[in-house]
Amino acid sequence: ALIILPSNIDEEQLKLYKEIADNWSNEKPDKFEVKMDNEVKQLPSGKAVWVFGWENSYKPVVEEGLNLYDAKILQRSVKMGKDTLSMENNSFIIAVRNPNNPKAVVVWLTIGNKDAVAGLIRKLPHYNKYSYLAFEGDEPANVKKGQWPVVNSPLTKMFTDESGVEFPELPKREALARLQPVFSAEQMLEHVKFLTSEKLKGRGLGTPELDSAAVYIAEQFNAAGLVPAGDDGTYFQTWKQNAGRDGKEITMRNVVVIIPGTNPKYDGEAVVLSAHYDHLGLGWPDVRKGNEGKIHYGADDNASGVAVMIELAKLLGRTMKPARTVIFVAFTGEEAGLLGSKHFVDNLVEFPADKIMADINLDTVGRLDGNKIMILNGNTAKEWKFIFMGTEYVTGIPIEVVTQQLDASDQRSFIEKGIPAIQIFTGPNKDYHSPTDTYDKIDTDGMIKVATITKEALVYFANDREEPLTVTIEKKKEEVTSGNNKTKQGGRRASTGSMPDFTYQGEGVKLADVFEDSPAEKSGLKKGDVIVKLDDTPIKDLRAYSDALKQHNPGDVVTIEYIRDGEHHTTKITLGER
Repeated sequence: ALIILPSNIDEEQLKLYKEIADNWSNEKPDKFEVKMDNEVKQLPSGKAVWVFGWENSYKPVVEEGLNLYDAKILQRSVKMGKDTLSMENNSFIIAVRNPNNPKAVVVWLTIGNKDAVAGLIRKLPHYNKYSYLAFEGDEPANVKKGQWPVVNSPLTKMFTDESGVEFPELPKREALARLQPVFSAEQMLEHVKFLTSEKLKGRGLGTPELDSAAVYIAEQFNAAGLVPAGDDGTYFQTWKQNAGRDGKEITMRNVVVIIPGTNPKYDGEAVVLSAHYDHLGLGWPDVRKGNEGKIHYGADDNASGVAVMIELAKLLGRTMKPARTVIFVAFTGEEAGLLGSKHFVDNLVEFPADKIMADINLDTVGRLDGNKIMILNGNTAKEWKFIFMGTEYVTGIPIEVVTQQLDASDQRSFIEKGIPAIQIFTGPNKDYHSPTDTYDKIDTDGMIKVATITKEALVYFANDREEPLTVTIEKKKEEVTSGNNKTKQGGRRASTGSMPDFTYQGEGVKLADVFEDSPAEKSGLKKGDVIVKLDDTPIKDLRAYSDALKQHNPGDVVTIEYIRDGEHHTTKITLGER
């Protein structure tokens, strides 16, 4: 292979590229030749070529080669598919065909962080099957990888509509055979309809309607034949706590059942499947301006998660004799600060926290609509991404493991106890915490997919895995709020009126959508923009973005720095009220 170094570059940057070239050529002197770009008169066609650096005079060869694909080198960034990554702090490795020989390859390599060189030298040999890669930081961490699609093949044809725009859909036809469904979409929807009925008035905390929801869930667990694991042999873990809209003492109830483990070797060990059943009632503790006093039905959030859990309980209650105990728990008080899950993990007796292998939490799983199922908090154990890679392979259901740290739902209470926990999630939508989150928008086929992957993971933990997960989180040192401590009351919360892209792996927060007539739209922000700074606070990820917004009130004027098509821009935005 020929390595071509850039001549039009400062000495310090050139030294970094030479370090990689020297390492490779010293290790395999008969395999590599190193030259400066002003020494190469013509691109060789009979060997692989490595083009190092943004300033390399042979970079246009790579830019031309990318015209075949959904990728482009911009002035200070690289667009790969839906993501645009800045040259700052990101190192790129991109392969294209040699224009003089389609069987040969030209590879472009850049260094975005001077401390990344050692890591690139160490890691690149393990990524040789990929067409493009991006590494972030000085570790460096892989944030983008993939293979180019087949192009210009006689075996491939792209169909176009009348305007010439490509579209991949072919006419649908019946499958040659059909498996009997394991889960019932009709039953799942019936659960959602009951929990979102006018009769239950949004399942507000401290209301008789929420108690009715708890009784309904207990009845469904009873019909499934599961063993009650609440207080004194009941289905309910009950306590009193100062909570609710007026902060008075109310009775709280988690609904808890188990399928007992059968292997004495795992005595006291368990895996938890959870979902919260409370919602906002008539608009507390989180209400958008103008929705006060309206029923917040909470179909997606989280009647959908409860419905999937009930149907899993029915199936596994009939068919499963697990090695480890499986705990099913419907939490109360999630919307008011994870109250039910915090009480649960603080008061585990029969199954202490250090013997809980994992929590799989179902929250907002009713609006898949053809997208990938997201796994949030996949950073809490080393094995999560591999478990769901296997699950995706076995089921054929697309899954995206999100490793950003998110304080999203009840799994947080387990994480604070040092227990690996994830949330299964089908993505944000504009009806979140709104009276328009109704049962008619639920995607029952998507809920069946959620149930299918959840079953695979649950059975794996209950029967197949012997050793604990490799925990990558630290147990929270301070005491977790529980018992009779008073929860924070809902207040005015600042908002930009945009929806983040949870699957974005780069630095910053990418906007998946911008609401109509919102502060974000009025300030000129658009779908696809990446927010990297709010006033003087760098926005590295969703958690930093959320924390920054919490420091402001509706009506505050802030400056947002964002990236669009590789270019940095700033805009002032008057924050709205949630």
